[in-house]
Amino acid sequence: MDLRRFGMALLASSALVTDLRAQTAAPESVAEIQNRHDRSLVRELGEYLIKNPKAEDRDQAYAALFNKVIEHDWFAENQEAAERYLKESPDGPVKSLAQVITVMGRAKAKQFPEALARYQELIQGLTLAEQEEFASSFSETFAAAAVAAGEIGTAAQVYQTLAAKFPESAAVKQRAEAELGRLARVGKPAPNIEATDVEGKTVRLASLRGKYVLVDFWATWCTPNIVELPRLQEAYKKYHAAGLEIVSVSLDDTRTAVVDFVKARKIPWIQLHNTTAGVDLVEAFGVASIPATYLIDPQGTIIRLDLRGGSLDEALGNLIKAGG
Repeated sequence: MDLRRFGMALLASSALVTDLRAQTAAPESVAEIQNRHDRSLVRELGEYLIKNPKAEDRDQAYAALFNKVIEHDWFAENQEAAERYLKESPDGPVKSLAQVITVMGRAKAKQFPEALARYQELIQGLTLAEQEEFASSFSETFAAAAVAAGEIGTAAQVYQTLAAKFPESAAVKQRAEAELGRLARVGKPAPNIEATDVEGKTVRLASLRGKYVLVDFWATWCTPNIVELPRLQEAYKKYHAAGLEIVSVSLDDTRTAVVDFVKARKIPWIQLHNTTAGVDLVEAFGVASIPATYLIDPQGTIIRLDLRGGSLDEALGNLIKAGG
């Protein structure tokens, strides 16, 4: 037997087994399985609709496609399908879903004037009173995208449009007024508060002048806050030495819950518990819901709202030179 050939064959066989194992390795999580399944479904539905543009179940296929796109925020890569549907079926049964995709696709591309025009067309086209819930939910989503991009004027027009569409709705009126009031704080001085932190120390926002201050409203029971925490920690690590301070305000029921969580996660920045801080910071800042953040510049002016994730790092990167 030629041992060299046998050895080479053995190595090749081993490499093949390793490669097959890599290809058949179990996904990391249920979410990954679902994501792969949904991407495949969207792709197959798109191909089906292109090959069968007049299929009897065409609207059903578009509905399934659009719902998955909206669920996963896959707007950019599915603009063409939405535009095609609106062109072919301007009054079709899933028109509103296609419009959502065209609005959010433009918002993601930071084409806010066109996105706003598309949004207003969508809202004005709604004819049923029961569509209020859909309109409110989508308006909040679009407005949030605008706020994250610093497009405060666009966000304000969203809530003005929504309130005008449903003038008899107390819920819409209350939500719109609260959000418009919060948006109006941008460009104005931050509240000059004095509060007691969870360690019993006095915290004065005025004493932080000269630095960028991110006031973060959160709670240990708020899942989006917990998901965002590692990014907030990374931002603090990256920019603190260069002039960033974070002041977190917890809406938890008890101070102990905050102290225990902060200690376990080794969070280094200022922590306030709204109930025991000696001042109602929720009222002072006009917070309507959490997560909510307010970025204050070195002069004490609120300049951005609801920064998180990539938007937070992008904004801070443009304002502050990262420390070593």
